Amino acid sequence: MPEVSLIVAIYNLEKYIEKCLDSVLRQTFRDYEVICVNDGSTDKTLEILNNYAKKDSRIRVITQKNQGSGAARNTGLKASKGKYIQFLDGDDYFEPEMVEKLYNLITENDADIAVCSSRKVDDAGNITESGNPISPINISKLPFGKTFSYRDFPDDFFDLMGTMPWNKMYKKEMIVENLLSFPKLTGPDDLTFVFMAQACAKRICAIKDELINYRFNRPDSVFTYRANFASDIIRASLIVQDFLMKTGKFEYLKTAYLNAFISAIRWEISLCNNEQYQTFLEDLKKIRPDDWEIFKPALRKDYITAEYLKKFIGNKKVFLWGASNFIKEVLAKEKSHNPNILGIIDGNSALWEKSLQEYKIYSEDILNKIKPDGILLTVFNKSETVYPQLKEKLAKEHPAIELLPNIFE
Repeated sequence: MPEVSLIVAIYNLEKYIEKCLDSVLRQTFRDYEVICVNDGSTDKTLEILNNYAKKDSRIRVITQKNQGSGAARNTGLKASKGKYIQFLDGDDYFEPEMVEKLYNLITENDADIAVCSSRKVDDAGNITESGNPISPINISKLPFGKTFSYRDFPDDFFDLMGTMPWNKMYKKEMIVENLLSFPKLTGPDDLTFVFMAQACAKRICAIKDELINYRFNRPDSVFTYRANFASDIIRASLIVQDFLMKTGKFEYLKTAYLNAFISAIRWEISLCNNEQYQTFLEDLKKIRPDDWEIFKPALRKDYITAEYLKKFIGNKKVFLWGASNFIKEVLAKEKSHNPNILGIIDGNSALWEKSLQEYKIYSEDILNKIKPDGILLTVFNKSETVYPQLKEKLAKEHPAIELLPNIFE
């Protein structure tokens, strides 16, 4: 029996699957099987998969009618023989030591989950994000070098390791014992599985290494149409809440749960047009009629316009913190460049020296050269967890710089 089962969900990925499988077969760790679940592809994907299976006996191909990535992962999980599981996406590619490092981490610590970091690449494989201190893993908060569990982070447990399943290796025994599977949702099926698995894990361990190259927002990915299914994040919130209640962990993790789903809902509705957003609001009140207002902080802040931002900053010279999609949309509606905005600070090294609208993006090091009057947080998705961290950081490292009041409150 193999030690590790690598489960790859695949749908119409003829352009990417060869690079994915080549990177899998170049792994320095060799005791693994690769279960490729062809989820009803209509292009040449199946032909490519079968050719790879003929070349390497560790590759198994399972074909099913199109049911979505979650169902494909469930199929792979049922067919898996390894002691440890890692779910991979067929359009990503991986560093050669990925499996070895995660396997060593999870076995040496007798952990239920081992986590690594990743970098974002575009459709051509060019790096677009690397070294982000809070995504996909929160480098400043995770206790590297020792194990941890949900009890160590009651307020932000679900915001520490990313909502994706593919940067984690799982002990299969934990998955089976807790009857974990991916629900039938479009988009947040992965988030739902990950949150439930993390809550079940008695021991989790993490490393900072970026071992996965993640193709973000590629053409034809679920991101291009998931706004049509934005209401599935509400259904996901109920599934996770029910699971936490059944396992007796909801009250302990209630703050972490709310923070995570407020952030997740913000992300989903940021993709919606006005019509889709109105449908989401109607569904929110239908699906959670008694308590939908707990997610009111996640709803759109349409009052934050370019003019509002200008008045909020006033005469202070400031840097914006975070080159987010939210602030990009706000700045795009500026009638004129605001001279009081000195630039944007972001943790994504791939963005440094580039511009967002007309404002240059810098690393945090710029604060050692240019001393602003203040900094304004513009990362809307995770403002609940980022704001206090930034406040503490500035007080310690740059006491003369003011963190402006949270614009989102």
